[in-house]
Amino acid sequence: MKKSPYFSELIKNYIDEIDDLVTDSEGKSVLQKRLNEKRREIDAILPMIEFSPEMVAVAFYGAFDFNSAEIMQQVVLSEPGDSAFFAWSELESELSVSSWARPLIDSSLKVDGGDAFLVTTAALEFMRGRDSASAPMRESEPEADRGDGDENRDEDGMDDLNEAGADWLAEQGFDPLDR
Repeated sequence: MKKSPYFSELIKNYIDEIDDLVTDSEGKSVLQKRLNEKRREIDAILPMIEFSPEMVAVAFYGAFDFNSAEIMQQVVLSEPGDSAFFAWSELESELSVSSWARPLIDSSLKVDGGDAFLVTTAALEFMRGRDSASAPMRESEPEADRGDGDENRDEDGMDDLNEAGADWLAEQGFDPLDR
């Protein structure tokens, strides 16, 4: 899916933010619990839309169904401040909004930048559901289930990290490091 530079960067951060909410440190699924916490705290976290809108946008996870993929594609190709960037009042008629999200929308519209934030949020949700470049959520597997059986493996993963870094540098044209 083609997207503006604004949305190209933001969707990566949005997917990462969702991934961070999926499981706890023990590998248990806690997405719904964490989303509910964000939704309850919406008024407290709304000031973050100015510098990290993706961290607030996750509260709207699953809030929208899209009536027109063409309209959403137009949004994804634009950026806030562009003449082509929809106002929330224009875009809302192209969406089906879950009833639980209505109070979140009302709160968002009360803050500076809330209108553009809601349009951005709808676009992020659209891309999350349709963009093949957006990686699906990863469920982290518990350490015990990995089954690699290597007692001598590097505990903090530094060997793998160093190898990956050296490979990346070589791909960028730098001389390979002796390992």
